[in-house]
Amino acid sequence: MKLRSLIWMVLGFFLVSVMFLTLPNESYAAREWKYALEEIQGSVQDHYAQEYKKRVEEQIQDVTIIIYPYGALGTSEDISELTMNGMLEFCFATPGHLGTFIPAARVFSLPFIWSDNLEVNKYVAQHSKAIYEMLAAEYEKYDLKLLAALTEGWQIWTANKPIRTPADMKNFKIRIMGDPILAETYKAYGANPIQVPYSDIYSSLQLGMIEGNIQPYFAHEEMHFYEVQDYFIEAKEMPFFATVVANKQFFESLPKEEQEVIEQTARDCIEYIWGVQAKLNEERLEKMLKERPQIQVIKLTEEERQAFKDQTKPVIDKYIEMSGDTGKQILDQLLKEIAEAEEMFGK
Repeated sequence: MKLRSLIWMVLGFFLVSVMFLTLPNESYAAREWKYALEEIQGSVQDHYAQEYKKRVEEQIQDVTIIIYPYGALGTSEDISELTMNGMLEFCFATPGHLGTFIPAARVFSLPFIWSDNLEVNKYVAQHSKAIYEMLAAEYEKYDLKLLAALTEGWQIWTANKPIRTPADMKNFKIRIMGDPILAETYKAYGANPIQVPYSDIYSSLQLGMIEGNIQPYFAHEEMHFYEVQDYFIEAKEMPFFATVVANKQFFESLPKEEQEVIEQTARDCIEYIWGVQAKLNEERLEKMLKERPQIQVIKLTEEERQAFKDQTKPVIDKYIEMSGDTGKQILDQLLKEIAEAEEMFGK
């Protein structure tokens, strides 16, 4: 781990040097903060980051936030490590790959624990003690300040055949991120989960290395995955969650009033991005169906969803085994918060 961190520190200094050399002179301000995304320009994360940049720069006058889309500074894992090591001030960090360091973060990958009502999930993402106190403490052990958790819409399965039952998933080669909880989930359904980098999904689908994929609708469209898939399956298995993090030492070095701006603005932008993601997912689904009208959308019934849910108890057990008492306490608190929010908003 020490050698890996040293390598990343050297690489980070190199990347930062390159960034400063290649930026135009007029972009310089008294302070520049770097913010890396796990998605491309025009994505949900890009919309969030652009809004965050605008609001923060309005409140902290001598700061410019520079946004780097996916691939500019490496993979999701790369930018998380660069942020841990202080080479980046902010990044999006998918909890699945963070689970390598923070096992409890994999709570966001658990199937069928969230409400069917995304308003409920948004409320919990804004106000959760499980996230902003209990889980945030785990992030801080790795020099990450957890600023926000946001949903980018439901995860949608794709395939070139209908999938309605676990039997339809038998030996199905489905792409997952490098998250053992996702691997356990799809193994429980009978599938063959395969880890593939985000940038390689399209070619892997073309070549038959994988047969299906899991993304919100907007990502299926902007990465053109729909061009090589014939079915969208809405299982409401889990929303796609991303977390926004800052380097902890950077955050704590700032004046208290700036810390408050950074933290509160990140939470406030959850409300903003809620409307954006809903619009993007709806519009891009329409666009994909218009371009390829042969695509079929399958919405699983409650009975069909229950058949998948019935297979997931070993996944919950595996999460608790991986994350220990801390993970169990976080999960229990989160389930309590979801249930309470459902009483407020309805299921």
